[in-house]
Amino acid sequence: MGFIERAARALAVSLENREWEALDAALQRKFRVAARAVLETLHEPDEFMMEAGAEIVRHVGPDESDESYRNDAANIWRLMASATLAENGHA
Repeated sequence: MGFIERAARALAVSLENREWEALDAALQRKFRVAARAVLETLHEPDEFMMEAGAEIVRHVGPDESDESYRNDAANIWRLMASATLAENGHA
């Protein structure tokens, strides 16, 4: 399941207090559109997110494996998201 689908399902539970399967197709489509809009907004990091991601980049070495770089990228995304949540009092 992709990110937008997961986000749409989380929005459905959060806003409708109902499981995804209980929603009609039109409402599921609205949640997918909303999830995509959120992701488009998150595309550009703010200062807190960039600083959180920079902490990982500062430690990237030229001898790391491809898997290590993938893990670094995932950790950067997580740290950036956590910084945003913390900035808004949710982490």
